[in-house]
Amino acid sequence: MPGTPKPGSGRWLKILLMVSLGINLLIAGMVIGNALNNKPSRPPSADTVAFLAFALPKEHRDALRAQLISRRAELRANRAALADMRRQMIIALEAKPFEMAAVEAILQRQRDLFLELGRLAHSALLERIEMLTPEERASYVESLKNNERRARR
Repeated sequence: MPGTPKPGSGRWLKILLMVSLGINLLIAGMVIGNALNNKPSRPPSADTVAFLAFALPKEHRDALRAQLISRRAELRANRAALADMRRQMIIALEAKPFEMAAVEAILQRQRDLFLELGRLAHSALLERIEMLTPEERASYVESLKNNERRARR
């Protein structure tokens, strides 16, 4: 019968699928590991705090990342608040009657939250810059100059 599987053929299929899964996980691990351990190929936009952080020497960049990760719970709460504000904005925009004051209040809360997140990023970056030795600071300046030229391309 052509539709009947041969005895033992399911076993080879399972083995093949497991090997395929293993290879896919290996490749995914390599890609994620590379992304976490190396600088991106292009610096972030020159008008962001990330641009300044990107140019830090690796050990300071890693310490800054660790510092921000240690505040993960606070950052997650802020992201959740932003998501909630997006939902509130949709409700306010769909409201009948439409109330511009409600939209304005949501945007004000959003701006306040972005300012707080910016203060957090700026203070963490300033702490790292203050720790730089004169040699590291000179290297940092060169890295900023090089990254700015690359960002303009």
